[in-house]
Amino acid sequence: MGLVLIYLSTAALMESLSIYLVPEAVLRALLRSQFGFFLLLLGIPAGLYMLGWRGIDFFFWALSPRLLVVDAQGLRSGKASLLWKDLKSVVRNHDQDRMDIRHGHGKYRLRMHLWSDGDHLEAHVTERIISTLLPRVHRQVAAGEEVPFGPLTLSEDGLAYKRKLFQWDDIDSLRFQDSDDSGLASRTLFLTANGRLHKIDEEKIVNAPVLLAYLAARLEG
Repeated sequence: MGLVLIYLSTAALMESLSIYLVPEAVLRALLRSQFGFFLLLLGIPAGLYMLGWRGIDFFFWALSPRLLVVDAQGLRSGKASLLWKDLKSVVRNHDQDRMDIRHGHGKYRLRMHLWSDGDHLEAHVTERIISTLLPRVHRQVAAGEEVPFGPLTLSEDGLAYKRKLFQWDDIDSLRFQDSDDSGLASRTLFLTANGRLHKIDEEKIVNAPVLLAYLAARLEG
């Protein structure tokens, strides 16, 4: 799409020199349409932005290893690898369709759309992350520690958000909801406590699937 915008904008500019990159009738009809002003003024910048925003995925795909292995020990892709035992945190970026996984030796960006059956891959990796980090959270809470999850903090007393503690009996419900606003994908946590709704972007929550797994079990219990 970015290349198309750049090509059409260039064609519109070259038309003033009587050089036609597309049929003249098609170009004049396009310039007279509601998109004509946008094409002349912003077509090339918008095209470059789209190439940089989405087109870069092609280069990641071209340079990425052909094989990704996820097993009980860890994750391996070309020269990059991580062991689950070294796992520290994960943040889900829905707009870029990736997981930013921090481990003891650095950071690995798992781009789901580069691999076949990305939904299954995400579910499998998420399961491994939860099984690795959730026992640590249980031990920390049992020891009386506060466990941070970005803007949220978990403790034996309940869940704190913006310096306000919601005790377990105060929490009415919680759920995640996907959205796509003007082409930007996101996922929001809807937390209802004491009858009041709080919305939190999942991208700001560190270890969101681990927190959800803990809360689901705790609230059901």
